[in-house]
Amino acid sequence: MFSLGLPLLVATDAADVVRGTTIAVVTVVVLVLAVGAVAFVALFRRGGDRGIRGTASQSTLESRAAGLLVALDDRVREADLELGFAVAQFGAETARDFANALAEARDQLTEAFRLGQQRDEAPSTADQRRRSLTLQMTALCEKALASLDNFDASFATRRHNEAAAATTEQQLRSEVESLRERLATVARQLETAEHDYTDEALTVARRELAAGQTELAAAATALDAAASSISPTGVNAVTDTLRTAANSLHRAQRAAAATAQALAEIAEADAAVLQLRDATRTDLHEARLAAESAPDPQSGARVLTAIAANERALELTAAESDTRHSPLEQLELLNDAGAELDSALATARNQQQRFEHARAAYQGTLVAARSQISVVRELVGRGGASARARTRLAEAERQLMIAEAETDPVEALDAIRRSVTHARDADALARY
Repeated sequence: MFSLGLPLLVATDAADVVRGTTIAVVTVVVLVLAVGAVAFVALFRRGGDRGIRGTASQSTLESRAAGLLVALDDRVREADLELGFAVAQFGAETARDFANALAEARDQLTEAFRLGQQRDEAPSTADQRRRSLTLQMTALCEKALASLDNFDASFATRRHNEAAAATTEQQLRSEVESLRERLATVARQLETAEHDYTDEALTVARRELAAGQTELAAAATALDAAASSISPTGVNAVTDTLRTAANSLHRAQRAAAATAQALAEIAEADAAVLQLRDATRTDLHEARLAAESAPDPQSGARVLTAIAANERALELTAAESDTRHSPLEQLELLNDAGAELDSALATARNQQQRFEHARAAYQGTLVAARSQISVVRELVGRGGASARARTRLAEAERQLMIAEAETDPVEALDAIRRSVTHARDADALARY
């Protein structure tokens, strides 16, 4: 019995050992595979996240986006000059695709500025949103720059083989003579304006006129240099010189237009001051009645403070025939005082009164916004303005467009005032 039981016991133990070993091996294999799968998923997610978010810090991304934004803004301005030369040299039809690409680049620049404004207004804790907006800005700028660079290369190749230099020179010279007469007319208008307006009010007009005269002289000089090198055979090496002339001419044309616009805005502001003074007197009558019937001392004191500010604005903007003045500064005084009075009387006015007041204040505030934006555009156009200054300018322009499209007079007035605020911010950032 014993001798038979021992082999059976040994066999059973061996089977148990084999079974246990198999289970152990399988368990180890399963654990290894599970750990490997978890590691692979973690690695994939980390890699995918890295691909989406990048490894750069937010400050690095914002710095790059700001650099691209400034580069694109300057590049669009340069491309505008390039388009003028392309049209003069090759004709509008040939340059049509470039014009379309430039228009698209402007739209992308506007969108990038809008995204930058959203990012700047986002809470500092909204890291993901700020990062997403910054990456979108970067992508838009890179795409627009690549498109403009592509056309640059295309036109460079074409100009290399250009043989119509003589025709281009004649056309540009005709434009120079026409612009010379235009600048002379604008100079006479500026001289007349100097009798009525302060030096500060005429700063932009004077600077643009001087720039236009300088660029016109440079264009004429370049054309003279090109003319002496143009060959009757049509094989010329003067394309760069003609391009210099065309760029100077285009800058002179823009300066002439800017000078005329600055003078027109001053005259428009002068008329707006008179209208806004009349509206202010009407508002003061309403405010004095409201002060007498104020529901509480605090409201009454606020109305009285606003009344004093408006009376002071009327005093400082009073017309004096023998005194030079700045309509833009006068508009700013009246608009700021009017905004203070609006706030003080907000609860006392009914909807119809708010509409009527907004309509009366609309035109003067609109002129002030346009004038302030023009000043900042001129500052940015001289170069060196930061991305933040350009972003504020773009937002001021956007708010102005909203105001001009708005049918509700109260909403329109609010949008114009926001435009003025952003334009002032842009001016301060551009100067410092």
